[in-house]
Amino acid sequence: MSVLIEDTGCGIKEEIKDRIFEPFFTTRELGEASGLGLDIVKRVIFKHNGQVIVDSIPGKTTFKVSLPI
Repeated sequence: MSVLIEDTGCGIKEEIKDRIFEPFFTTRELGEASGLGLDIVKRVIFKHNGQVIVDSIPGKTTFKVSLPI
């Protein structure tokens, strides 16, 4: 089973794309975000033998979450 989540924001810069799932990584100002959201998402999905694939270009970012049935 797969779910796609898309947005039409500015996209994820290629130079940080590999870091977005790191704990405490954030591009926001200090105190605005903890940087734990995507880390938690990835850990929960992996614990259920799933995967998360990210594709991002300016104007369209897609997260594909796949879980076994």
